Amino acid sequence: METNLLFYEIQKGTVTTRDYVNWSYGLLINGISSPSLKILSSCSFDDNLFEIESYFKRSLKELAIKEPTFEACAKARIVFLAKKIVKADDHKEISNLADMIFRVVAIELDNSDDLFPWIEISELIDRLDYDVRCITLNKRDVISKIKNEARLLHSLDH
Repeated sequence: METNLLFYEIQKGTVTTRDYVNWSYGLLINGISSPSLKILSSCSFDDNLFEIESYFKRSLKELAIKEPTFEACAKARIVFLAKKIVKADDHKEISNLADMIFRVVAIELDNSDDLFPWIEISELIDRLDYDVRCITLNKRDVISKIKNEARLLHSLDH
């Protein structure tokens, strides 16, 4: 798990022991190490969350990692969701992931200008789902637009 994404989960109160342990694996795989990080990576997904958090905080100090801004964390969440969209084939799953991105953009980032297309996509999805007289849109075109925007976000992350 990427550091900013992990901090997003922490800030939202949805972090799990699995998230912390997977984060430690990712750092170790990339050649980043510290004593507490090694201990954290040896923990079980079933270990006590408070104990895991203790090793996480020690790892942050040992590696001199500072907590990122909430905006950086939210953008990491958006990129994570965009990657899932790129890989997804199911229309409903793609729409749900796009809605999750929209919620981060509209609620948590307060309509950040560079993410405006997701607001437009949300409106298109709503028209498809709720406007029975809508004949100018088709699901395939909306899914194509969602996938294209997701690819753009995904490419910015590389």
